[in-house]
Amino acid sequence: MAFSWSVPSNELSCSICQDTFKDPVLLPCGHSFCKVCVQQWWRTKQVRECPVCKTVSSTNRPPRNLVLKNLCEAFLLEVESGVVCRQHAEKLKLYCLDHRTPVCVVCRDSNEHRNHSFTPVDEAANGSREDLLENLKPLREKVKLFNEMKVSWEKTDEEIRNQAQDTEEKIRNEFDVLKVFLQTEERARIAALKQENEIKRAMVKNKIAVLSREINAMESTIKSIEGGLKEDDPTFLFKVGDLKKEAQRPLMEDPKQMTGALIDVGKYLGNIRFSVWYKMKYLVSFTPVILNPNTAHRELQLSEGLTNVKCGPKQPLNVLLHTQPERMHQHRSVLGCEGFSSGRHSWDVKVGDNQVWALGVMAQEAQMKGDLLSGLWMLRFSHGKFTAFSPSCAVTVLPLKDRLQKVRVHLDWDKGKLTFLNPDTAEVVHTFTHTFTDRLFPYINTWKERPVKILPLNISVIVT
Repeated sequence: MAFSWSVPSNELSCSICQDTFKDPVLLPCGHSFCKVCVQQWWRTKQVRECPVCKTVSSTNRPPRNLVLKNLCEAFLLEVESGVVCRQHAEKLKLYCLDHRTPVCVVCRDSNEHRNHSFTPVDEAANGSREDLLENLKPLREKVKLFNEMKVSWEKTDEEIRNQAQDTEEKIRNEFDVLKVFLQTEERARIAALKQENEIKRAMVKNKIAVLSREINAMESTIKSIEGGLKEDDPTFLFKVGDLKKEAQRPLMEDPKQMTGALIDVGKYLGNIRFSVWYKMKYLVSFTPVILNPNTAHRELQLSEGLTNVKCGPKQPLNVLLHTQPERMHQHRSVLGCEGFSSGRHSWDVKVGDNQVWALGVMAQEAQMKGDLLSGLWMLRFSHGKFTAFSPSCAVTVLPLKDRLQKVRVHLDWDKGKLTFLNPDTAEVVHTFTHTFTDRLFPYINTWKERPVKILPLNISVIVT
């Protein structure tokens, strides 16, 4: 309310409960009380008299005092809202600087606030509002930053889902190739087994048939002779000559056990997994460096096997591409998936007729920086010239007569050497010497559409 209360707070209080009226009723004598309080008073006194003037009421249901009820409710709202002093029912016009709280003019003169400093409540509020507005600035900036990061993370979540789906499909495709190979090998082995089974069983069955015929012939002869032996003597003597001829007929040689008649089980089951795996080497390849698509500049395109890279149409510059810390932004480059912090490592790169390219290694610490001042060593070809480049060193122009079609990158981390060679002639093109302390990642930079390809190694199997 915009006015001070002209009615003292004690006149808004029930004289029975000494609290602000609740549902007040008006007695015929003009005094008001809480409805519950006056009814409790009458039950106790057993007479319907006014607690103040003792006038007896003619009714046990006095009317409600709506004016007083509304006034009390308005007063309570003012008190609850903090506009009116709870203690003195005065509007809070002052602000105590010592207690840092709004007060009324009566509070100002009380012992509690004696010798305190005061200011008008509107001035104190305006000052506090200005302070809060200043405090809101970093909060708003933080909210803006958090919202931008939330959008970035939502994009990251979407990209993770897309990457997982795409990678799962490629994994299934790769295993489908292996499954087809294994199924083909399985069918070939089973077909060879079935063919051997048919040939050897046919051979055995042929021998069985020959023996069966000979057995039948001999059993017939035996039966005929045994029948002649049972004849009476004169008849037997008439047939004995023929019977002797029949008994002395040429016989088949004794059959011998066959060697190699059984299936050559060892040929099919012996080292079967090794044999199939050995054949797989003609199907598979091994590339010593796999490119990391999460680091690729948005103008680069990688092959499905992550071994080729070329410059292609720009991808839309969305929030994800812009904010991912792994991604290369200043250089049209891509890094390898695996970094090296010890040992010796080599990989051959086919650059072909590409007009602009760079090969080398980059330190993990330098990966996050935009303008590289250190942590990069590379051999670069541009405008028909070969140069050895590192941001911390002067550019070295290399006097090569012929263009390189392939380059071998050889890193000896422990000895601090990075060497570039022509793999066809083993000629050293350039060597960097540096004491490496950070993990180094293979680095490829290209500005052209002709692909730069990491070559696979030759695969051999040695049994010891």
